[in-house]
Amino acid sequence: MNQQSRLPRRLGKTMPIPAGLVGVAATGSAIAHVTAAASSPAGAMAWWMVAMGAACLTCAAPMACSRNRSRLYSRQAVPRAAGHLLAMSAVMILIHLVLLLGPGNGHHDDNRGASVAGHQTAMLDLMGVELLCLLAASAALRIARISTPQLNSHH
Repeated sequence: MNQQSRLPRRLGKTMPIPAGLVGVAATGSAIAHVTAAASSPAGAMAWWMVAMGAACLTCAAPMACSRNRSRLYSRQAVPRAAGHLLAMSAVMILIHLVLLLGPGNGHHDDNRGASVAGHQTAMLDLMGVELLCLLAASAALRIARISTPQLNSHH
């Protein structure tokens, strides 16, 4: 099915909507991870969350690096960043799922009590944020694809 884009095509310019989606999603995910690290007890898990928050910011790196590059690279920067965000979000969801379901997180562990419930809630919240990042990355890829003219189109 061939659908016509309802968005305006601007040759040589990237649309701000996909870049904004990627930037807001990456920043929001970074903030969520750092907040989860700050609200949990200090230790290896807190440092792991801070590292994941820093990794979220790398998703926007292709857009930041494109300012000093050629026009072709600039047009490819947003889809590259959105693809990176899509992959990173999927990996982080899997990591959070493993941490949530892994050993030592069961509800039968009497030594942890309320901290396990808080940890599980934080993991579920972070998984929700990552799902929103997946949605934003997917939307950014779709918008970028339909707003960029195909140079080598074979119909």
